[in-house]
Amino acid sequence: MSNPPWTELITMETLPNEDLKFLASIVGLSPIIYLMCNYQGSTYTVPKNATLRARREYVKRHYDGSKSSRLYLCRICNFSENDIYKIASSRLNIT
Repeated sequence: MSNPPWTELITMETLPNEDLKFLASIVGLSPIIYLMCNYQGSTYTVPKNATLRARREYVKRHYDGSKSSRLYLCRICNFSENDIYKIASSRLNIT
């Protein structure tokens, strides 16, 4: 992941827009410079439900039926208790 030598002149302050500045504050400046040099003109979006499948699978694997497990999963997976019940029942094929 080698960037051209002139990229050393790019700083957080000289990034062309607020979106890139925001991303650089999260992942660092070097990956943003790499994207700017190699993927110019590309548009990226992160869907609102991008993590839904992984969160549901996590609940299926870790819910043990206890209230403490349910509350813990609610907190870390951002689901309601009712969501946890629905996900668990789909795992067990309970209708």
